[in-house]
Amino acid sequence: MDRGTLTPAEIYAGGFCVDDATRRAFDVDVEDAVVEDVQRAIDTARSQVAQFFDISLSGDEGPGFLRYACGGFYRVHRDVAPEWDERFPRRISLVVFLTTAGEECEGGSLRLFSPDAVDIAPRAGMLVAFPSDTPHEVLPVTAGVRDAIVDWFY
Repeated sequence: MDRGTLTPAEIYAGGFCVDDATRRAFDVDVEDAVVEDVQRAIDTARSQVAQFFDISLSGDEGPGFLRYACGGFYRVHRDVAPEWDERFPRRISLVVFLTTAGEECEGGSLRLFSPDAVDIAPRAGMLVAFPSDTPHEVLPVTAGVRDAIVDWFY
């Protein structure tokens, strides 16, 4: 992640755009070999995730690499919308933390609303999977850097 090129992360609101009031993060362009290694690891998790949620999953969008620096956040959102079904047929969202709260960063918890708020502090190596229609947010990073990989199964 440290060797990758950073660009402001976008949101989708009728089209892709940067909106610092909604999301303050960076997409990280990593080496192809890293993407391939991560893709293989995610592929091996698909059957377990499908079994856990008792649904059929046939593929994924491909991993995205995100960096939230100090002050970074992502307001409450869902990873799907009815009008996105054909373009983004997401069923299960994945987050794999690459940093640990209290070590490389402070803050930056993933908050899921289902229906009550549940905060999941970053812990390097932890995979979190949840239905893509679940409202969620990334709480502000107050120190350090929160790195994560995201993907979506369909």
